[in-house]
Amino acid sequence: MLPSSLKSIYQQYKADTDSVANWLAKTANANGYQDNASSSNNGLAKSGRVKGKARKQAKASGQPQPGNLANKTRQIIRVRDFEPMASHIAKLDSVKVPHDLSVALERVIWVRKNFLKRLLDSGAEIEPGSDERHSFFVGVLEKVRNCLKPLMETGSFNADEAAEKAGEKSQEAFKNMFDVLQVYAPSESFLNAPDVAPKSATVLEYTVEQDESMEDAIFALVTLLGDYSRLRQEIKSLWADYEANRLDLAAAAVATNMAFELARSMEDEIAPIIRKHDGEAGELATTYFMGMCNLYGIDAGDKQPGDAYNLPAYDLAELCLATTSTLLTSYATGTSPTVVINYYNGKFGWYDEELGAKGKTNRAKWDQDKNAILEILPDLHFLSSNMGTGAVEDELIRGIGALMRDPDGVPPLWLSWAAQIYLDVLQSLGPNCGRGFDEMKQESLKIKKAMLNVPSSQERSRVLKAATKWDKDPIRACRDQMVKLGQLSGTMPPAWRFLRRNPIHCGLLLHNMRVNLHRSGVAYAATPGAVMCTTQLYQALRQEKLLSDQLAWEDVESFWKMQGDSAFFVGDPPKNREAYFKNYCLCLGVSVSNWAPTKRKGKVNVNTANRRNMKFNGWVSCVINRRLAPTGERLPLSSDLIEGILIEGRRHETMDGKGHIQPEIKGKAKDEPIDSVSLPPAALIRKVALNIHAEIPDIRFNYFTMHRSVWNFLTELKEEFTRLWGARFLQYIPTEDKLPYVVGYVFSTAAGQKGLTSDEKGEAVDAGIDAAAKVMRKFLEDGHGRVVKEQVETDVEPEELKDADFEEFLDPWRLDTLMKKLKRESQAGRGSGRGGAEEDCHMQ
Repeated sequence: MLPSSLKSIYQQYKADTDSVANWLAKTANANGYQDNASSSNNGLAKSGRVKGKARKQAKASGQPQPGNLANKTRQIIRVRDFEPMASHIAKLDSVKVPHDLSVALERVIWVRKNFLKRLLDSGAEIEPGSDERHSFFVGVLEKVRNCLKPLMETGSFNADEAAEKAGEKSQEAFKNMFDVLQVYAPSESFLNAPDVAPKSATVLEYTVEQDESMEDAIFALVTLLGDYSRLRQEIKSLWADYEANRLDLAAAAVATNMAFELARSMEDEIAPIIRKHDGEAGELATTYFMGMCNLYGIDAGDKQPGDAYNLPAYDLAELCLATTSTLLTSYATGTSPTVVINYYNGKFGWYDEELGAKGKTNRAKWDQDKNAILEILPDLHFLSSNMGTGAVEDELIRGIGALMRDPDGVPPLWLSWAAQIYLDVLQSLGPNCGRGFDEMKQESLKIKKAMLNVPSSQERSRVLKAATKWDKDPIRACRDQMVKLGQLSGTMPPAWRFLRRNPIHCGLLLHNMRVNLHRSGVAYAATPGAVMCTTQLYQALRQEKLLSDQLAWEDVESFWKMQGDSAFFVGDPPKNREAYFKNYCLCLGVSVSNWAPTKRKGKVNVNTANRRNMKFNGWVSCVINRRLAPTGERLPLSSDLIEGILIEGRRHETMDGKGHIQPEIKGKAKDEPIDSVSLPPAALIRKVALNIHAEIPDIRFNYFTMHRSVWNFLTELKEEFTRLWGARFLQYIPTEDKLPYVVGYVFSTAAGQKGLTSDEKGEAVDAGIDAAAKVMRKFLEDGHGRVVKEQVETDVEPEELKDADFEEFLDPWRLDTLMKKLKRESQAGRGSGRGGAEEDCHMQ
């Protein structure tokens, strides 16, 4: 099976070439092959281990490092050594070429030959000697194939099928080169293919020497653009699912943001070969775009004022990401990094939400792209600064921050691609682009309303801090202040336009609010024990048939299902009255030894391992939320690490609050082991989206409301017991925080237990459990059994919170401090607002 790190197109191609080198070297050496001259000149490849500054960044961000790399020695095999090794192997009767190696060899030959042919057909300029090096490499591989052909299975690779996949020669040169790469379109058989290298205990691996020609650099670039194209189509599909209400906003946004990280890691993979030619991927893509324009007879420089290129080349520019790259470069080089408060003044027009992606001409499409990007870049710049640090920091904000700190102002290719994805999402939603903002605001209102009756606590504060972060628009507030100080002029963009036009960021804010609600809610509800005890009582009353089947406490049942039996019961759920009491005691930390026949009276034995723990659900959602925290630059997630998160998430689904496999699913977990998630990048991103979507019911469940609901029930039960037995009952509930003990009273009286041992057993009394059933029936009949669900289902109007007292959260951005800082800088003559004083400047 292919390792996940070899699933980008370029890495699949490299995997093919390395598998050939690895198999030839290992098989030849294992069968007596010796070539001292060759082996002495073959060097050791550098370890893939992250070092230096990059390693420090990875540690700081909590990013796991790929394992075992430091223990592997990778020896470089020269291309010219391939044929002698193949000739030696061909003489061996005992060796057969594995089917997958045959496929890899044929595939590399076919791709290399056809890619260069189409590259030359496109009119691209190839550096002197590159063609010869290419022909030499292909020639060597063909000789290897001829030597090994008697040892190969027939029909290992169908060249005609590959040609059909690649399509007939198109008039579109760029498409021709993409089509060649279709042989690396992931298929089930390819992704699930076994390793081609023979099993060996040695850690010595072999790799082919790196081709550092310009042709290989262009090949690497086109493979990257091919991966980006597939990812782009998948993301478009995710947002189409969102628009059709098949996928939650947060799921689409989180997956999109993770795709940005993956795109960056893919660019990092090919950066070394491109840097050999004194450039970056973005610069090579621009050069390649210019070459494509020349091929089609388009003078890219023959452009109108305000255009980035000659607009007949719009489609080529979109493929090469030249549109967004040019706009990013223009902003980065034309705006001072310290000018974090500015805005687009509409010099070239405004983005048309009604038109969206429906522009018919290249001019209309370019104007839409240009204006949308120019309108949002100042907002991203502000949020990337210390002044505008928000609740979450998406990869666009992070990338713009790094770009503005780059003295050259050259955007990486992944950032240009991310900006193109932003345009795709915005324009595909058309006039409904503000839907994400509305959904995020509604979730914020629901959470804030739910917190109204929650006493002050650290957990409540964490939830409200996330939910109130965008109650005021900090971007508009700072711009208004700059106008007052005379540092900005003109008509300001409307408040919250950044969020209205950015459903990706709105989805991440929504995700952040939900995760904070979940983690803080679990911590808040777990400590008093009311939800645990009430669930135990509900189970007992159900077991005793004291509640009708038609009368369900839906919230408790949802809570029980999410947490699993082990959060409430030691072993299986109890079946009789003595077992209810015993389970209740064990869950409080009482040792089972207290029920031993030889147990002496006296101090109660304690076993803290028996105490039940609630667990945090939505493990994948919680881990990804940590990556949204504003931390500045850090290493991106690779396919390996994303798959690791998904695998670990599946493992956590089977665990209880103590980190053990839940007893009720232990057998199932044993029969269905957690395998690796082996998916190509585009499918991996969809898997992330589906994971987040599936976890939403768990992290959206309001544990604060659940706690308040059961607390109200227990209060009513205490009042009923006080009415039945008078004030003497209150000795069992001496203080308010001991309210959950009322459940223990029900169980102890029903079991006839005055203490823990058999000597302390008395007469069983039904009055307590019958009263509990009566109170619970009335509680549920009055409609209190689904308050958590109703909170999720019921919209909240802003007017409902007009008198809400969230005073401590009125200024989450510390706008007062920001305003004072801006005033000081203005008085000192260091205004932060002007992007340029020239009349033709499009930024103010």
